[in-house]
Amino acid sequence: MRSKRLLPRLQHGPSGAAALVTGSIVAFLAVDPDPLLPVARAYRTLCDQYPVLTLLTFHAPPLPLVFVLLLAGLTLLAGTWAGVTGLVGTRRFNRRVRQSALPLPTRLLRIGTDLGIGDQLTYLAWEKPAACCYGFIRPRIAVTAALVSQLDDEELLAVLAHERQHLLRRDPLRYLVLHALTAAAFIFPVAPALRRRQEARIELAADSAALAVAPRGALAGAMLAVLDVPPVPVAGAAWLTATEARIAHLSGRNLMPEIPVGPVVASVGLALVIIMTTIDLAASANLVEIVCALCTGGH
Repeated sequence: MRSKRLLPRLQHGPSGAAALVTGSIVAFLAVDPDPLLPVARAYRTLCDQYPVLTLLTFHAPPLPLVFVLLLAGLTLLAGTWAGVTGLVGTRRFNRRVRQSALPLPTRLLRIGTDLGIGDQLTYLAWEKPAACCYGFIRPRIAVTAALVSQLDDEELLAVLAHERQHLLRRDPLRYLVLHALTAAAFIFPVAPALRRRQEARIELAADSAALAVAPRGALAGAMLAVLDVPPVPVAGAAWLTATEARIAHLSGRNLMPEIPVGPVVASVGLALVIIMTTIDLAASANLVEIVCALCTGGH
């Protein structure tokens, strides 16, 4: 099977446009919370019929509670959708990898056995050099024939040691969780930058594990082999990649992915708007009177 047939499309979370729309909705509700009133009225009616709801929500005023639940619902919906679609795509990819597995070459088996992972390797006849850790419950390491043919023993040792660290830490699952959390926080523009930074930390930890058993030059040679090969877009897999942070780490420098000032300022501003809106809805006597009027059918 050709490698390109093993590449499922990664289902992303809400786009930047969705974040902009949601932020606009939050700003609008901060100025004019009237659209929340029917839901707040329904909540008050339910509380009259089922007083236990008042206890479960700690006697929270209707309007701020509805506002917070609206944001929480959007967050939960986005994170769940991204997590489920990412899980489905990843499981489909994992199944295809298992179905495409070939007998291990002697050299790959020998080096893997020396590292204690000989029985956790998968060998694929892919046309492009690649290696990854895949699987959630029983993670494994997949290595392509193209990569094995390009690397010498030390370089292959560095690759397997790197992926072994991903395997031991169950990083495929961590990557899927990061994918879902980033989607859940889609209204905050800084979320993708924070995700990239955390992913860099995970990869640098795996590089440190590789450097414990192989020289720097070997790991650098392995990264050079995959320099122009993009990783397969799967949410729950840890791929051998060559990034600026990893290359800098090999040269003894600390170069983590930057967190741009603009998204940070925008995210902090949006968080302040949400907090101030919640406080204003809870403290506004006029709005409470409006809700009570709606509950009793008054004007």
